Amino acid sequence: MSPLRSTRALLKRFLSNEDGSVSIEAAIMTPLMMALLAVTFVYNDAFRKKSLNTNAAFTISDAISRETDALDDAYLDGMHTLFDFLTHSADRSGVRFSLVTWDDELNDYRVDWTKARGKFPELDDQSMNLLRNRLPTLLHNERVIVVETRSVLQPILPKLGLDNQVLYNLAFSRPRFAPQVVWNGS
Repeated sequence: MSPLRSTRALLKRFLSNEDGSVSIEAAIMTPLMMALLAVTFVYNDAFRKKSLNTNAAFTISDAISRETDALDDAYLDGMHTLFDFLTHSADRSGVRFSLVTWDDELNDYRVDWTKARGKFPELDDQSMNLLRNRLPTLLHNERVIVVETRSVLQPILPKLGLDNQVLYNLAFSRPRFAPQVVWNGS
């Protein structure tokens, strides 16, 4: 008998054998199923936190768009606290609030005012070009409120495929009840 035939016969006998032990199969499959369940839980939690961050950014942008009074430092501090509350992020978040105007003559966005809270630098006209492709098309001298948020995602089980990640969101809205939102802070 050739070695190829004997190997085939052994393989065929092994594959057709239906004897087994449930305890051995359970010992093999249980850790695999538990690991799969843990990975699913980690990724589901990451998507939930990303959704919370996105919704919080749009909520803050919408709240500012409805303001008719001038904004001050206390108001923006409260919005940052609201963001932390909505996203359950403590001490590792940042929010940048900006009022941006489109200028047809310069074919560019201009920053009317910008304020940042947490770990975020303030925006200037040069760095505004980085956001240019993400902002809506505006009419000449039309303004838009831009709210950028940043927080750190710390996975529940960090050894399962996800490291700490920065969740960044950009939300914008037009002022609703006034032509612009005015800054009256220091």
